[in-house]
Amino acid sequence: MWFQQITIPWLVWEISGSPFLVGIAAGSRSIPFLVIGPMAGVFADRIDRRKLVLVVQSVMAIVVLSFAAAIHMGYVEGNLGVIYALLFSVITGILHATIQPVRHAMVANTVPREDLWNAIALNSIAGNVARVVGPGLGGVLIAWLGPALNFYIEGVFYILMVIAMIPISLPFREAVTATRTSVFANLKQGFSYVISEQVVLRLLLVACVSDIMIGPIVHLMPVVADEVLGGDSRIYGFLVLATGIGGIIATISFASLGRSFMRGSVGLVALMFLACSAIVLGISTWLWVSLAAMFGLGFFRLVFKINNNTLVQSTIPDALRGRVMAIYNLDNGLTPLASMTLGLLAEFWEVNLVVLVVGLVSLALTIYAFAAFSDVRRMR
Repeated sequence: MWFQQITIPWLVWEISGSPFLVGIAAGSRSIPFLVIGPMAGVFADRIDRRKLVLVVQSVMAIVVLSFAAAIHMGYVEGNLGVIYALLFSVITGILHATIQPVRHAMVANTVPREDLWNAIALNSIAGNVARVVGPGLGGVLIAWLGPALNFYIEGVFYILMVIAMIPISLPFREAVTATRTSVFANLKQGFSYVISEQVVLRLLLVACVSDIMIGPIVHLMPVVADEVLGGDSRIYGFLVLATGIGGIIATISFASLGRSFMRGSVGLVALMFLACSAIVLGISTWLWVSLAAMFGLGFFRLVFKINNNTLVQSTIPDALRGRVMAIYNLDNGLTPLASMTLGLLAEFWEVNLVVLVVGLVSLALTIYAFAAFSDVRRMR
C-alpha cells in the first residue's frame, strides 16, 4: 500500500508537473470511503469478516498487477496516463474502503478486551514498519528501475497477505446480531449510536484534525522535495521515510508505557505537537529541519492515533464495531477533498505557505478541543 501511496503522486507529477493533479491522484483513492465505507461497516457486522478480507485482498492483487503491466508496456503516459492513474486509484480505493473497517474490527476480535491496547499498538508497529520500508525502498526503486516494479512488488505482497490470513481465527468476536434487522436499519443504527454517544462523537471529531487537516500534507511532499528543497525522488523518499521512523519509535515507546497511560488528555496534547510539527515544516527551507519536522509528524500522529483508536474501540460494543469503525474511517473519504484543496492552493501559493496555514489552523482547533471537550480529557 505504501509503495502505491508514494508512487502514484510521483508518477502523476512526472507526467503532468501539476501540484493540483498530484493532489487529485493522491486523494482519489480515498473518495470511495465516503460512499462505500459505511455500508462496508454494515457487512463487517453481518458476515464473516475474515472471508470478506480474503476475497477483496485477492481482487486487489489482480488489479495492482494489471496496472503494473500497463506501466511496464508504456500505456501510462501523457494525459491518458494521468486518467489511467486516477482510475486505478479509484478502483483500489473502492477495494480498500470495503475491507478497512473490517480489518480494524478483526484486530479487536483476536484478543480479549484487556489486551486491546497492545493489539492496536502491534498493528500500528506493523503498519509503520511498512511506512518506513515502503517509502524509503520505493523512492529508491522509482529512481533506479522506474515505477512499474513498485506495483509488481505491491501485487505480490497482497498475494502473500492472503496466504498469511488463511489460518487466522477470530475467537473474541461476539455473536452476530445485525442480521436480525435489515441492512439499512443496521446502517441507521450505526450512525444513531455515534451521534447519541457524545464522547465517541468527539473522539471522531478530533481524529479529523489529524487525518483530514494534517494527514494530506504528505501528499504534497513531491512538490516540497522539488520546489522547496531542490531535490529529486530520493529526497522525497527520505522525507516520507522520516515520518515512518517517527511513527515506529512512537508506537514502540508509547505502547511500552502500558494501558494506564492511555487517556484522552495525552491524545489532545500529542495533537498539539503534531500541529506544531506541521508549522515547522511550513517554515523550513533546510533539509535537516524538514526531516526533523517530518519525524515529528510521524511520531505525534501515531501517538495520537493509537491513543484515540484504543479509546474508541474500548468504548464501543462489538456488535456495532464494524459500523462505528467504518464511520471512524470516513476521514479517509474526506482526505481527497483536503488533498485536492491543498493541491489547488499550491498552484497559486508557495507550497510551504500552504503547509504553514494548515498547521496554524490545526493548532487552533486542537486548543479549542482541549478546552471544550472535558469528557475526552478525563477518559482513561
